[in-house]
Amino acid sequence: MAANNLPDTLRARLAAPQWTPADVMACADQLQHLAQEAQSAGTSVQRVAVVGDLTSDLLARAVACAIAQEGVLPLLYAAPYGVMQQECLDPDSALHAFRPDVVVLIPDWRNTWPALPVDTPVDRVDADTQAQVRRFEALWDALEARRCIIIQHTLVPPSQQLRGIAERRSPASMASRVDALNTALFEAGAGRVCWLQADQLAAQVGRVTWSPARYYYAGKLGFDPRFLADYLPWFRGAWRAATGRAKKLLVLDLDDTLWGGTIGDDGPEGIALGLDHGARGEAFAAWQQYITQLGQRGVVLAVCSKNDLALAVSGLSHAVSALSRSDFSAFVCSWSDKATGLRQIATELNLSLDTMVFVDDNPAERSLIEQILPEVALVDLGTDPAQFIERLESGHWFDLQSYTVADLRRTATYTARCEALATQSTAADLSTYLEGLEMVGRLAVAQAADLPRLTQLELKTNQFNLTTRRYAQPQLAATLARPDQQLLVFQLKDRFGDHGQVSSMLLVREGDVLRIDSWLMSCRVFSRSAEQFMLVGLIALAKDQGATTLSGEYLPSSRNGVVADLYPRLGFIPACTKGRYWRRNLAAPISDLTSHIRAG
Repeated sequence: MAANNLPDTLRARLAAPQWTPADVMACADQLQHLAQEAQSAGTSVQRVAVVGDLTSDLLARAVACAIAQEGVLPLLYAAPYGVMQQECLDPDSALHAFRPDVVVLIPDWRNTWPALPVDTPVDRVDADTQAQVRRFEALWDALEARRCIIIQHTLVPPSQQLRGIAERRSPASMASRVDALNTALFEAGAGRVCWLQADQLAAQVGRVTWSPARYYYAGKLGFDPRFLADYLPWFRGAWRAATGRAKKLLVLDLDDTLWGGTIGDDGPEGIALGLDHGARGEAFAAWQQYITQLGQRGVVLAVCSKNDLALAVSGLSHAVSALSRSDFSAFVCSWSDKATGLRQIATELNLSLDTMVFVDDNPAERSLIEQILPEVALVDLGTDPAQFIERLESGHWFDLQSYTVADLRRTATYTARCEALATQSTAADLSTYLEGLEMVGRLAVAQAADLPRLTQLELKTNQFNLTTRRYAQPQLAATLARPDQQLLVFQLKDRFGDHGQVSSMLLVREGDVLRIDSWLMSCRVFSRSAEQFMLVGLIALAKDQGATTLSGEYLPSSRNGVVADLYPRLGFIPACTKGRYWRRNLAAPISDLTSHIRAG
């Protein structure tokens, strides 16, 4: 049972804008009951274990609600208090018997290490930090052996000040050690662990308020249960990052959203933007600067507005505007309803609606989208532009674990894609259009430096994904050292821009057969003959290695129907009667594999 098939009353409660601890408790209990029923009926559920140094039951309930809000039905296991080490390391523990898909680790500084004298030498403090890193690496190793996704809380420093600034300046103080350990764990866990910034959540609430001592002494709780509702969006952000569900596209209205006033009535000189328009204008200018920074960090930007196109663009020519027309990969201005506009944007960018966050000041427009396109995330900014950034960020829609080169190029590549598609209407036929793109491709064996981007492809790619197997960075890294496996990466450029690394293949040698275990491709380069180019390169590689046959597998999912016919289109023949396995004889000519991409 997917969470979108829940009883109406529970779905309504999960969608409520305001939550109380009682709501979390009641929803979590109902979700657990439904998940147990679904499992008994043989329906797939997401198995999630929560284990920590302190009492984890309350946070486990919040985790269940957050996952259900993301459209997934979770079956929860909450480990007993204080057994994180034992549960993870013992292969016969209740946690491993539960067979979790996801494990949430919640460490606490009080159980991590004892206090050190404040004058402890720095090298001793550093050695202690590295010992703790190794302890956590052992936990991760044990969980990765079971192919679990790992989400871990950062450690929240203690709230005690002791002797003020002197405490912060001492490397041996507990607060300094916690900060140092968090940083060291980020480095050690890169590509292995998805982090939930519990320390930032506590700082936002206020560490003393977040973690009153009385809750620790009374029930070994690391936080005040009043803040369970505040925890939900933070966990949802971490969950999306861990499962490849992070939003990609921010779609914005214009009037009273990017500037104050109505461009059609006030004209570009009359809209509220900048210091000349007081505090409101200054807040709108800061909001535009923030959006610009999101675009520079890989969030694809688009406009959907009921407006005259020329007038709308003129608002972006305002002297104070931080945004220009070129910052937006899609720009839909018409007098049609916003649902039609959002569908048009999704089509232009080849992105699914569930990757979209829509920001509009008009509650009627948001209500329409909520009813017609429920997969689109909606943000109510309110009416005070000074709160716009806070209100958008509170959803944690675009949280990432780290930046890759592809993230920093994303806006340019989607803009280039739209420019390329704009030329298609003037081309006589598809072949002429593709030739006119002047595409240059490169298929190569992956290197260690490529792994962060390829891991990102593993998490995010759902449409051109032949088997929907997901490989974490350590698993991909292991293929680089195995003689029977190879990881290939494909890069593409065209006359509009460099699309970077857009496809990968994981190959396994089995005698004289080279098997395609996984094949992924970004939606940005669909229908450009990249698959033919890659297969020609793969055939040459396979022949060099003495293989006589290529084999491939297609496992259908709810989202990869676009590649259901990929193997027969590429000259493979069925190797079974159910359309799952396919083979291509390497002795066959490759004249059927026409590509409009030249090697470079």
